[in-house]
Amino acid sequence: MEATEGDTTLTWDVTVLGWEVRYTEEFVPADEGAYTIVVSKGRKVGAGEEAVRNSFRAVEAGKVVITVENATRGRKRVLFRHKAKSALAKKC
Repeated sequence: MEATEGDTTLTWDVTVLGWEVRYTEEFVPADEGAYTIVVSKGRKVGAGEEAVRNSFRAVEAGKVVITVENATRGRKRVLFRHKAKSALAKKC
């Protein structure tokens, strides 16, 4: 998910169908000299759990990278949706 400008709020939902997976979220700024920000540390998400919903307010341009690791050979489905809302759109 990309934040093309600063002061953007990114919101997303992730649902896993199948067995459990390991799930992490981090913000990678567009500026090469900036540090990556861990939004959510790695955690296990099971098939029976509800959707994981999270949001992040990006103060600079960049992207949120969501990593889903499948430790087993079983096939899984990951359903994902997201929305980006710029604070500049509210001010106009």
